[in-house]
Amino acid sequence: MFDLTEIPIERRFAKDPDAAPRLKIYIEPISADPARESIQFRVHVAPGQGMLGKRPNAADRDLYVIVRSGDAVAQQVFRADEPMTFLTVDADLNEGSIARYPFDRYVIDLRVQALEGVDATPENEHPIALDITVWEGLLGYKIRSSLAPGGNAGDIRLRFELRRVDAHVFFALATYGAMIVLACSSLLISFLVFLGYRKPEAAPLGALAALVFALPALRNALPLAPPLGVWADILVFLWAELAAVLGLALFVVAWAREKPFG
Repeated sequence: MFDLTEIPIERRFAKDPDAAPRLKIYIEPISADPARESIQFRVHVAPGQGMLGKRPNAADRDLYVIVRSGDAVAQQVFRADEPMTFLTVDADLNEGSIARYPFDRYVIDLRVQALEGVDATPENEHPIALDITVWEGLLGYKIRSSLAPGGNAGDIRLRFELRRVDAHVFFALATYGAMIVLACSSLLISFLVFLGYRKPEAAPLGALAALVFALPALRNALPLAPPLGVWADILVFLWAELAAVLGLALFVVAWAREKPFG
């Protein structure tokens, strides 16, 4: 029910599968930081059909690979018969906000181009057909990739949809629910003591004092805990903390007005 048994898959994108020569691109997400609205991809490049060089993992010609995401651009020149390395791309998380935790969702757009030669320009370019494989695995998140409109065999545009896995959403809701229960329990105990239905004993006082510090620790233990100030904090955590402090204060007042023994 919570995506615990779901295994990430690979998706392949190629607008002209029979074209030759072609360049193999493997894209895998490394990390996501919704607080900074960014996600990092690692882009592996390897020669494909019709362009194998004289050395392993080397092409038989100079290549110019460009990966764009919004205003961010990652580019790399690969010389003929030299081993190919990978690119690291920092992309933007769009159409979402961390304030909606744990229901925040995002969209990422990537544009991948491969040109022949190191001096290729938009006016004089020689595109190389691409064979792109995307790994849809990132711990704590669910990723779905698709082919975006536009582009051609040498210019492929991808769209990624990112959201938190159901298990993390459930754990976050359960944690905020626990905060509500603890806050209500604190007020109930304190009011009963304040109104004289229960005696102000030392054990409840220690528990109420500990609860004031336990709620922030519980909040910071949320799965992929966001910065303080998301909507769930405003609706639940803030009021739970105030309720715990109020409960402690009422208990202390009831204890202070209690007549001393003897």
